[in-house]
Amino acid sequence: MALTADPHLAIAPTELPLLTDLYQLTMGLCYHREGIAQRPAAFELFVRRLPPNFSYLVAMGLTQAIAYLEHLRFTPEQIAALQELPIFAQADASFWQLLADAKFQGDVWAVPEGTVFFAHEPILRIEAPLWQAQLVETYLLNTINYQTLIATRAARIRDAAGDGALLLEFGSRRAFSPQAALWAARASLAGGMDGTSNVLAALKLGTQPQGTMAHALVMAMTALSGSEDQAFAAFHRTFPQSALLIDTFDAHAASQDLADWIAREGVSLRGVRLDSGDLLSQSQQVRSRLPDVQIMVSGDLDEYQIQHLRQQQAPIDGYGIGTKLVTGSPVNGVYKLVDIDGIPVAKKSPGKHTYPHRKQIFRTEAEYIQGDRLARMGTPPRLGEQELLQLIVRQGQSLLPQVAIEVLRDRTRRAVLKLPPAVRSLEHPTGFPVTLDL
Repeated sequence: MALTADPHLAIAPTELPLLTDLYQLTMGLCYHREGIAQRPAAFELFVRRLPPNFSYLVAMGLTQAIAYLEHLRFTPEQIAALQELPIFAQADASFWQLLADAKFQGDVWAVPEGTVFFAHEPILRIEAPLWQAQLVETYLLNTINYQTLIATRAARIRDAAGDGALLLEFGSRRAFSPQAALWAARASLAGGMDGTSNVLAALKLGTQPQGTMAHALVMAMTALSGSEDQAFAAFHRTFPQSALLIDTFDAHAASQDLADWIAREGVSLRGVRLDSGDLLSQSQQVRSRLPDVQIMVSGDLDEYQIQHLRQQQAPIDGYGIGTKLVTGSPVNGVYKLVDIDGIPVAKKSPGKHTYPHRKQIFRTEAEYIQGDRLARMGTPPRLGEQELLQLIVRQGQSLLPQVAIEVLRDRTRRAVLKLPPAVRSLEHPTGFPVTLDL
């Protein structure tokens, strides 16, 4: 029987086993027919090269990856749908029983979320029966690649803005899907943002959604009342702690009107937001008229623009970041076989070679991270080294503790501050030394 058509393309948790590329299943059938499906295998997830102008990445998405592995089950309906596909005509009853009995049985080694890492360093390793380790590739790459990108962008934005700035994630309308909007909100908060405007994401993460207002309210109420001042007054009556968006028509005139309103009626105004134009000059003019009011800015900002505004000593207290945070050059993480039944293996394709053996990352820290050493698993650490990859799933059972988003945010910030300043630089950052000891 075919699965029921769903025009919304919504994904239920029980459907995740089919959220995979076809070749994961066809390879599984081939392994099964050749009698090697249950041979122990090790696959490692790593990044060959960093996105342009990135000198580090922040590992994120592990929590969702482990939840996926824990609940990996094929339903009878899903198996029936696969049986109808002509490509599986050679599959016998024992293969379908393999899927019906499927439950992740392997071990997972990973670096904790919020850890900074570099090219060629495995941040996750799956050790499981070959067919299972192969099957999970697509979903693991999907969640870890995307959340790692967003967490890294958030960490860079926090670095550019400084620890005192309020940073809000406004990217839901620009994220690549509704699911991506939730992942982007989570990774943004874990990477350094203070809040998200996404109500569902905030509530799922146990925090309060944050936001201000849109130009539509000002335009609608101005058109009906004849005055932008009336729009501001109406919104302030309902939400006295919220910022007012003041650049719908003329930010300079609006800030003067607000200053007059405060002087005339003693109104307590918490903040204003600017969303367009020359943010440096506008923020300076607003500050001169509203010296005690917080100024937030938004409008296609990224870490480079924020750094520029800060270098110009713009009187800005907070930033709302959307498009440039939740999109960008992808993290091109890959997932490659490194060991099959104790035999180390490697890919030798030009420009896409891999390193064999199950590996461990050894890190040396003092005031700053001094260097990483990539060695075979089981290699003893040297004096002062710490092992980054930790066992977080043993024989299918998760050992991963639940960590609050605030803890992840603090962990990420501490990790970034441990990087040498030249590595953290946004302009022409210095690469980080990773020694191969294989």
